[in-house]
Amino acid sequence: MKNDQTTYFDSNNYSYNSTSKLGIYLIHGFSSTTYEIKKMAQYLSDYGYYVKADNLPGHATSIEDCNATTHQEWLTFLEQKIAYMYTKCDKVIVIGVSMGGVLALHLATVFPLDGVIAASSLFKFKNEFNVRVLARLFHKFKPSIEKSSNFNPDQLKLINRTFYGYPEYPTSALNEMRKLVDKVKPKLYTIKSPVLLIHAKHDCTALFYNYKIISDLLESDDITSLILDEAGHNVFDTETNDKKKIFIEVLQFSKRIFNDK
Repeated sequence: MKNDQTTYFDSNNYSYNSTSKLGIYLIHGFSSTTYEIKKMAQYLSDYGYYVKADNLPGHATSIEDCNATTHQEWLTFLEQKIAYMYTKCDKVIVIGVSMGGVLALHLATVFPLDGVIAASSLFKFKNEFNVRVLARLFHKFKPSIEKSSNFNPDQLKLINRTFYGYPEYPTSALNEMRKLVDKVKPKLYTIKSPVLLIHAKHDCTALFYNYKIISDLLESDDITSLILDEAGHNVFDTETNDKKKIFIEVLQFSKRIFNDK
């Protein structure tokens, strides 16, 4: 039987301090789970905020489920979650990592979010030909590819690479991610919310040029950036020296948005 889980896998959804009027919603990345955002969710909950983190449709179950899910299902799911959070909260911040960062930015084009944090967001794939041509043409014939095949041995050794969620990339879902990126990117200029961009110089998944793509397209009057020297792609689960500055920067941004002294 095929194993659809890595060691870094969490099928649970999380909710803290549901009576608070200050809400924070966290979104994990493609083919991953709430595992990679749980530490940040727990950290922010310690300050009394209403914090939620859910597994996206097709995630935290099986690769087959993920391949059967469309990008529109991810969008609809999250739009409903944020609309509901606004019925309970006076202010809402959305935080996303990797594809979750793309989704967070999408939500900022739909809702007048009080703040958005996009970390390790990916708008240009490391291998554009594989995603835009091969995955598009052959995803129904090859349902998944090993995540490690996306990196050469030197990269894996250099960054001590660990993989989250599914051990393989679901290729039909990857094709849906391509559609998502193409839908969100042209709308980035419409975002008026305060934005915090977090990106690692040595991110081997969302290469650093993604940061420049996003920062060049955003026209918000309130953009803050945190550039990391040691962390890799999964910035909210890093154990590098960057960890403290990441958590502090996210908290300080949240306190500023919430006017929380």
